[in-house]
Amino acid sequence: MSEMLREQALEERYCLFFDFLGSSEIARHGPRERIHDFVDLLISISQIQSSENIDGAAQPDGSYRISLTPEISTFSDNVVVSWSNGESEDSPNPKLSAYWAGIVCQDANRVLSGVAEVALRIGLIVRGGLSYGELYHQRGVVFGEAMVDAYRLETKVACTPRVLVSPRVIERMTRDKPEEQNYLLRDDDGEWYLNYYRQMIGNAVSPGEKFHEGALRWKQAHLETVDRQIAEIRQTATPEAEKYANKWLWFRERFVIATERYQ
Repeated sequence: MSEMLREQALEERYCLFFDFLGSSEIARHGPRERIHDFVDLLISISQIQSSENIDGAAQPDGSYRISLTPEISTFSDNVVVSWSNGESEDSPNPKLSAYWAGIVCQDANRVLSGVAEVALRIGLIVRGGLSYGELYHQRGVVFGEAMVDAYRLETKVACTPRVLVSPRVIERMTRDKPEEQNYLLRDDDGEWYLNYYRQMIGNAVSPGEKFHEGALRWKQAHLETVDRQIAEIRQTATPEAEKYANKWLWFRERFVIATERYQ
């Protein structure tokens, strides 16, 4: 590879890394049906592996509509998604660069909400990190310190089933105040994380006159799944099992808050 191509390959990008809590237990001891369901989920993610595309167009009402297709790669039960920094010549509107970090966070919520909704049906929750920095992400190959930092957030900092947002990303939100954005939440420890929970419902319930009724059934079904998972985990009376159960309790609390309008 020439020096010019090397420089083009490694660029400043936003990088989302996440995986599934509970997947190891399913692989080792899960019933065949749950194993097959999880494999189907991984296959569906692998089939949407994509190359990045960014497009935008002015709307009749004066607004600007942007369409993002991030770069997506999977390996084992890990998923990596990345976006450009919004400052390249290919950007659909240079004026959007000041808002790009917020746009990426919202698109990350879109990706996460769809995956997390299906995962929850089979008793899995997601945890991850969103960071920014140098990254090579093309044709399924991922390498760079942005990936290292996103992985660090997931494995060393997140602890609970949340997708943390690195200070690197928050610092790039020059026009949007993080505390005023509904796509972000701040936890008791001061860490920012993505608020994809409410958006999950849009991936499962059809809009229309009976949306509220369907949303209520959807919420109840998922709460039953969460409670069943907690009960199953606590059947193994060990400190490690209780620690895992507490992660599900954390998720349950956030899920209930995000869907409180449906009751």
